[in-house]
Amino acid sequence: MAFKLSRPIYAIILLLVSGFFMCTTFLPFLYSVVFPNENLQEFIGALEGHKPAPPDSDTVVQKTIAEVGTLKRTIKIGHFYQVTSKIHYAEPRTTEKIEMSQDVIIAWFEKHPEPMLVAFACYERGDGQKAYGINEVSPLVVVRGYTIPLCFFGISLFLVRKRKPPVSTQ
Repeated sequence: MAFKLSRPIYAIILLLVSGFFMCTTFLPFLYSVVFPNENLQEFIGALEGHKPAPPDSDTVVQKTIAEVGTLKRTIKIGHFYQVTSKIHYAEPRTTEKIEMSQDVIIAWFEKHPEPMLVAFACYERGDGQKAYGINEVSPLVVVRGYTIPLCFFGISLFLVRKRKPPVSTQ
């Protein structure tokens, strides 16, 4: 006796793959909301003027405040984390590990009244040295990053819900 599925197998596989794609897109963001990166929180606090600047970020904080003023309001909309290893092929043949945490935030600055989409990044080397950076982000990058998994998941849900037409036996 053969087991027959009422849904096409490709739709079920597509749903599983798109569900995994959704998890890899949104779970890091949710994790960063629940457990924020302390280095980035100190950095953003220094830009808001509430906290002293972390030791490695003095120049970045001063330069940013001089150009656009203090940070007035933020809304976190994304997070990215990456670990890379750099292998030095010179005599000692050492490996250097670099961790990068980046928050994508809608930010309002004192001297720039319109909201900006900004990425605040903290680069931490294995020996404890840190570097900070601020970059303006294109809104299309963020829209594309969230739209593709959502559309993929929506299409797979549609295909799974669609029933096969009944086969008539005459």
